[in-house]
Amino acid sequence: MRITYSKSSGGFTMLELIVTMIIAGILSAVVAGRFFALDSFKSRGFYDESIAVVRYSQKAAIARRANVYVCSTATQVGAYSDAACTAPVQHPSQGGNLATNAPPNGVSVSVGSFAFDSGGRPQPNAQQTIVITSTIADDPVRTITVEAETGFVQHNP
Repeated sequence: MRITYSKSSGGFTMLELIVTMIIAGILSAVVAGRFFALDSFKSRGFYDESIAVVRYSQKAAIARRANVYVCSTATQVGAYSDAACTAPVQHPSQGGNLATNAPPNGVSVSVGSFAFDSGGRPQPNAQQTIVITSTIADDPVRTITVEAETGFVQHNP
């Protein structure tokens, strides 16, 4: 019995392997910068947290059948039981104040306040907007808009 081998073994040549490794290296060098620059991800996280505070404020106003005030300062968005923004609403699961953490460096919040009435509508009865701006490269201006009649909280990333 005689075994014969063909000349083509069906594997990759050394040149193909080297070219593949060079292409993978170039791609990883370009993409790695996006993974290590976490500022834009932190900015988006702050924005999402702010939306959650506004939406929970509306739900709390309906459940309590009383006004709940949303107060935004340069450093946070929070929910309060009084117009002076001194009596914070408690966080439903963590127990502390229902407010965002401090924004990441380069992110700021527009200052203002409004209330949700017992029907979940914003007071004064007009569209309310919270603007979150950023000086981080390629990070867009984000807004949280509360519609006047319905109280619908929409986000515009």
